[in-house]
Amino acid sequence: MTNPTIAMIPLNKLSLSPLNVRKTAASEEDDNELYASIKANGIKQNLLVYKSANGYLVHAGGRRFTVLERLVTEGEYQADKEIPCIIETKKQAEETSLIENFVRAGMHPADEAEAFNALEKKGWSREEIANRFGVTLNFVDRRMKLARVSPVIIEAFRANKMTLECVQAFSITDDHGRQKEVWEEYTNSPYAPYPSNIKSALTQRTYHGNSKLALFVGVETYQAAGGTVLRDLFSDNNSVHLADGGLLEKLAGEKLQATADELAKEWKWVAVEVEVAYDAFRSFGRVYPEPVEPDPALVKEFEDLETRLGAFSNEYDEETWTDELQAEEDAASERLEEIRKIIADSATFTAEQKAIAGVVVTVDHGGDLRTEAGLVRPEDLPKKKSGEDEDEGDSAGPDIQMPASTTRTIDANNDPATDARKQQGVSMSLAEELRATRHQILQAHLAADFTTAFDVMLYSMCFRTLRNSSSRSTPVNVSITHAETWRNRDAIKDTVAARMLQATRDGLNVEWLSLASPHDFEAMCALPDADKQALFAWCSAHGVIQQLATDTGANPIIEVIGHRMAIDAAACWRPTAANYWGKTKKDHAIKVSRELIGDRWADDKAKDKKPVIAASMEQAFSEDPRAAAGLTPDTAAKTSTWLPDGMAFTGSFIERAPAPDYSSHDYNDLDTEDNEDRETDVDGADDADPEDELQEHEQVVDEDDDIPAFLKENAA
Repeated sequence: MTNPTIAMIPLNKLSLSPLNVRKTAASEEDDNELYASIKANGIKQNLLVYKSANGYLVHAGGRRFTVLERLVTEGEYQADKEIPCIIETKKQAEETSLIENFVRAGMHPADEAEAFNALEKKGWSREEIANRFGVTLNFVDRRMKLARVSPVIIEAFRANKMTLECVQAFSITDDHGRQKEVWEEYTNSPYAPYPSNIKSALTQRTYHGNSKLALFVGVETYQAAGGTVLRDLFSDNNSVHLADGGLLEKLAGEKLQATADELAKEWKWVAVEVEVAYDAFRSFGRVYPEPVEPDPALVKEFEDLETRLGAFSNEYDEETWTDELQAEEDAASERLEEIRKIIADSATFTAEQKAIAGVVVTVDHGGDLRTEAGLVRPEDLPKKKSGEDEDEGDSAGPDIQMPASTTRTIDANNDPATDARKQQGVSMSLAEELRATRHQILQAHLAADFTTAFDVMLYSMCFRTLRNSSSRSTPVNVSITHAETWRNRDAIKDTVAARMLQATRDGLNVEWLSLASPHDFEAMCALPDADKQALFAWCSAHGVIQQLATDTGANPIIEVIGHRMAIDAAACWRPTAANYWGKTKKDHAIKVSRELIGDRWADDKAKDKKPVIAASMEQAFSEDPRAAAGLTPDTAAKTSTWLPDGMAFTGSFIERAPAPDYSSHDYNDLDTEDNEDRETDVDGADDADPEDELQEHEQVVDEDDDIPAFLKENAA
C-alpha cells in the first residue's frame, strides 16, 4: 500500500468527495461549536484528500472543510489559504472515510450501516470489520441488520420521522413488503410509532420466544422440527419470535397428548386443550381429592426425628456438642418440616371419583404443564331427584360440587316468566329497563333503612362465612375471603386465640341457617340484637387481613382496630423454643436477653448451643419468668410481656397520624340541634385525655363477665 504524503493545498483547489460516508448532517449545535473552535484556533487536524482531475477531493474532514468555506465567505480566510492535507489514493480513501467518521462521535447509525454493508459486499468479513473499527461482532451484526431494513424506512429515519429504536424494531423481519405495509399504517395515523407496537404488528402472526407455548415446547425443539425464528438483535435478552404458529401448536399438542395418554388409564376421560379460556370450566362439576392415611413408614420417620430432636436438647450440653451434631440437628429439622407438609397435604382422588370425572391437560401462563383434574362433565352429573335440594348431589355416589353455571340455569323455552313476558308483548330490552328501574327503587329505599340494610348485609355475610355452599346467591354482592393460613396451621393450632374463636363460634345462634329460603332470612331478622351483633362480629373477623405492624405497606387501620380493642397480644402468645427461639438466630436471642435481662445472663448463655439457649429463653420469656427462670420482679415484668417486632398492637399509627381538623367544616346547613350535638361531641373529644380513655376501656375489659370461661382459670 502506498504511504500517504502531507501537503499544503489551497482551499480553492479542494472540493467535497462523494466518497465521504457521512450523508446525514450533524446538528446545528455541533457545527457551531466546530466553527467557533476553527475560527479561534485555526485548523488543528489535517484533511484527508485524494487527487482528482481538477484538484483534490476531501473524503475525511468534510465538516472542517465546510467550516473553512464558511470562513472564506465571511472574509475571515482567503480563498487561496493553504490547508494541511494528507494525500491518499482513491482506494485508501474509501476505507479512511469510514474509519475517520466512525471513530469520531456523531456518525448517523444509518450511515454506519450502509458503510459496513458496502465493506461486506467488497469481501470484508464480520471479524475484519469489527477489528478494523474496534467494535464487537454484536455491534457489527446490529448495523448489518439495520442495513437490511427497507430503504423507505431508512429514509424516514434520516428525516427524523422515527427513532433508532423504531428502525431496530422493523429489523425483526427481512420482509421489506411487510415493513412498508406497517410503516404506511403509521404514516396515515395521527399517532407516533412506538417500537413495541411495531414489533407487535410485524409479529402478530407469530409466537414470542417467551410465550407460554414457546416455553413449553422449547425453541430448540421447535427449530429441530423445521420451525423458523425471527431474532431481534436489538433486544437485550436476544428475544425471538417463532414464525410458524401452526407447527408450534402441533408440537405443544403432541407433548400434552403424551401426558394425556398416561392419565387416560385412570380417569373416565382426558382432553387436551392447547388454549383454555378463563371460564372454560364453569360448566363442569367438581370432585376434590380426599385425605388419606399417611404412609406408616413416613409416620415412623416423623416420630423418630422428633425423638432425636428432643435428645439434642436433653442429652447434650456445651462440652459434648459438636459441629457434626449441629449439622444433624439442622438436617433433622428440615426433614421434619418436609414430612409435616407431606402429611398435611396428603390427599388423592379415589377410584370412585376417577370413574365419573376427568382431566383437562393444558399449559399454564408460565409455560408449565397444567392438569385440571376432578372435572365432571354436565352429562355425567347426577340427575336431581324429585324434592331434592338443588345444592345436593347423589348421596349414593361421590360428593360433587355442582357447577355454578348449571345450578341456576333455566331452559328459556320452558320458562313461565319468559312465556308470560312474550304474551304481554314485553320485549327483552323493555324487561331490562323495568328491571333496572325496579332495582333503583329498591336501592333508594334500602339506602335509607339501616335496620333492613343491616339484616340484608348480615344475611349475605353469614352465607359467605358460615354456610358451606358457594353456589347459592345472596341478595347483595359481598365477598369475605378468609386469610390464607393453611401453611401455618400447626403454628396457630390449640392457641389461646384458637380457643377464644371456638368459644365464640359455639355461642353463635345459627339454627336459622338450616331453614329454606326465604324462611331462613325471616328467622334471622327475628333474632335478638345481641345475636345479630355476635354474628356480624364473627363474619367481620372471618375476613380481617393478616399482617405484622412492621410489614412493608402495612394497613394502618388494622393497627388502629387492635389498639381500639386494647388487645394484649402477649397474653395470648408467648415465644417458646418451638414457635420462635428455635427458629431464629442465636445472636438475636442473646441480643434480646442482654437488653431485657442483663449482660451477665446473656454472657453466661452465649456459651451454650442453640437448643439450650432456646429452652432458656422460653423459660425467661414465659407467662411467669419468676417461677420458670428465677428472674427478679422488675425483669420478669419486661420479659413476660416482650413480643417480636410487629406483633404488638401499640397504636403507633395513631401517634404518627395528625389530629383531625374540624375548624374548616361548615355546619351551617345542618339543623341547629344537630349542629349543637356535633359541636359538643367535638369539644368533648378535644378535652378528653387519651390515657383516661384507655384506662377506662381497660377497666371494662378486666371485668370477669367479659372474660371467656376458659380464660378465667389463667386470669385467676
